[in-house]
Amino acid sequence: MQGMSRREAFSMPETRWCAIGDSFTYLNDHLDETGYRVSRGYLSRILDKVPGLLLNNIGINGSTFQDWIRQPIPEADLYTVLLGTNDWHVGNPMGSEEDFRHRTSGTILGNLGILIDHIRGAAPRGRIIVGNPVERADFVYLLDPENNARGSYAPEYGLTLATLAAEILRCCRLENIATVNCHDLSGFTQDNLIHFKRVKQGGQVLDLPYPAYVGLPFAPGLDPYPYPPEAIRMTYDGLHPSDEGCEILANLFAGKIQEVLSKDSGGN
Repeated sequence: MQGMSRREAFSMPETRWCAIGDSFTYLNDHLDETGYRVSRGYLSRILDKVPGLLLNNIGINGSTFQDWIRQPIPEADLYTVLLGTNDWHVGNPMGSEEDFRHRTSGTILGNLGILIDHIRGAAPRGRIIVGNPVERADFVYLLDPENNARGSYAPEYGLTLATLAAEILRCCRLENIATVNCHDLSGFTQDNLIHFKRVKQGGQVLDLPYPAYVGLPFAPGLDPYPYPPEAIRMTYDGLHPSDEGCEILANLFAGKIQEVLSKDSGGN
């Protein structure tokens, strides 16, 4: 790549990119479902940073690894996978390294292995990059407050999100699959996911930062929406990345994509 600019080095040849994921990925093409609190998703931002990518976004809102084990996978040159937060929330069992190795259906790590095999079946020469889930605050869906969930400051069914995030990366590395450590490198922490959560307490409406809001009840339809625009920080609703969060995720993935494509092209 000597003598070429960074942009030129990654602008040819064109690379067919298939993005697999849950709402983080799906919302890139459905900004109306964010109430336009997000101006551009993380996938679109990656396209700015890595010229020559031809994006096919097949993200499924609310999906888990289980939902992808029979999902048709289109042929592509490059695949990114960002899943796991919904598996954690609904209590799917994580499984073990052996479940990953033996592709044990019904466990998160086993289903991860099955998905990897499906991708390899669709494109034996395709490159795969797997990210892991980031921390989350109390989530309340902007368009339907009845859809809400507790944050990852506490385990779900005995499993911390941090543990699952680490195991996803560890299993991928057993098969030399490129990874993006979104959980540890993105800066999504309980202290900066939101500026505050708006709650009703003792007849008053209060804007409380973490951890002051933990354990306080939320009554959909009665309490105010807890995340007005001024509460937005890394997320806009406690879970989904804001513009700031999308930019960080895009930088992490773009760096890894450039690394992978550089190796494929024989660059240093």
